[in-house]
Amino acid sequence: MEETTIFSKKIITRNKAFFLDLKENPNGKFLKVTESNGEKRSFIFIPEEGLKEFGESIGEIISEHVG
Repeated sequence: MEETTIFSKKIITRNKAFFLDLKENPNGKFLKVTESNGEKRSFIFIPEEGLKEFGESIGEIISEHVG
């Protein structure tokens, strides 16, 4: 299935890299989050309809629990 990348961002912290890729395919838009430590990669996929709630939840965690 063909995918188009709409936006990409790379975040490096400690010994890990995180890649945030907003993509689109015939099924719609989704966020692909990749975690890499150089040897192993893990992925999660969040469909477009869950992105707003996901973002709000991350914002809540940061505002209430991160320095």
